[in-house]
Amino acid sequence: MDAPTTEPTVRPLTPETWPDLERLFTRPGDQRGCWCMWFRLTGTDWPATRTAERRAAFAERAAAAPSPGLVAYVDGEPVAWVAVAPRGEHPRIPRSTVIVHDPEVPDCWSVTCFYIRPDHRGRGLSTALLAAAVDHAAAHGARNVEAYPVDAQERTSSSVMFHGSLGLFTRAGFREVGRRKGRPTVRLALR
Repeated sequence: MDAPTTEPTVRPLTPETWPDLERLFTRPGDQRGCWCMWFRLTGTDWPATRTAERRAAFAERAAAAPSPGLVAYVDGEPVAWVAVAPRGEHPRIPRSTVIVHDPEVPDCWSVTCFYIRPDHRGRGLSTALLAAAVDHAAAHGARNVEAYPVDAQERTSSSVMFHGSLGLFTRAGFREVGRRKGRPTVRLALR
């Protein structure tokens, strides 16, 4: 794959950048139905909502500060996304059967998903997005950043990898703090 002609630019999701996220999320793939609402809805609420409702709910959240994620651009085109927000915004996390949830961890933010356009995968965008997500969380008072990656020993379907790989997070300094049903939970202490 060709490398981008410029370094990625990463911008917070705001009402101004919302149309760029729409362009990314209306492409074929799982993001099209989720709209980054999986962790924001309970197991009961998820099936009770339609895609249009999820999209509207996330648009409403995008209009509030702090931004719930970041959009990456290459040569001015939106090509990738990372969701990062205070852990308390995600009611599914404490109820999860695969996440090690420690409510005593102070000021914790969660990196819950990545989406990279297929024609831009394998170019290091997830590394750039993760670094920007940690910086974004720190700038808004996070003392810890947590994630729930996939420990992929072999090549895995991209539809499973939206959480990011364990290697991505460990290379960025995250430490594994536990596992449930084989899924690691990783955390980075910022201060």
